[in-house]
Amino acid sequence: MQDPAFTQSLLRWYEEYGRDLPWRRTRDPYAIWLSEIILQQTRIVQGTTYWERFMARFPDVRSLAAATEDEVLRLWEGLGYYSRGRNLLVAARQIAALGAFPDTLEGIRALKGVGDYTAAAIGSIAFGLPVAVVDGNVYRVLARHYGISTPIGTTTAKKEFSALAQALLPEDRPGDFNQAMMDFGALQCTPASPACLTCPVASSCEALRTGRATLQPVKKA
Repeated sequence: MQDPAFTQSLLRWYEEYGRDLPWRRTRDPYAIWLSEIILQQTRIVQGTTYWERFMARFPDVRSLAAATEDEVLRLWEGLGYYSRGRNLLVAARQIAALGAFPDTLEGIRALKGVGDYTAAAIGSIAFGLPVAVVDGNVYRVLARHYGISTPIGTTTAKKEFSALAQALLPEDRPGDFNQAMMDFGALQCTPASPACLTCPVASSCEALRTGRATLQPVKKA
């Protein structure tokens, strides 16, 4: 289901209110990949500091690929989930062996530590691949706006929400739209106290119309 009004409203909101993050000022896939791996289990404020440290110490994928595991894990110290740091080094060596950062969804997905969400984020932002991301923010925004009651955490929900997110994605600005959805869910359509009074899509929001904003998305029993 395409909904150009919703898509354009979110893009306009993002242009005005989207977070100014250092990896959003570049199209360098290495910098974007690094940010996505660091932010998998980390808040943005903390993650930004680590991203800046890594970029200063390892400014490109070849310098990271040449590092030892001890060097990487020392820099990773304090982030937790140390398998992410180990996977980061393995993936850097994969990329170095390829000679360039992979620019297809399949190629990115083949990197160690990269799942569907991360591959879609990197692919759309760095290379303009028309692939929608689906995470907790996306589930919440779509469930509320379109009144979807399919319990998240189910195979049915993953298919339904992925198809909807993909249909809404503008092929000329996939990276911007994916980042708009993430920021909109994190800043505007928040879990506990969504800012419905200032929401640019409030007039078409089914959850607001029915008073169910805090009840969606529906969790699996």
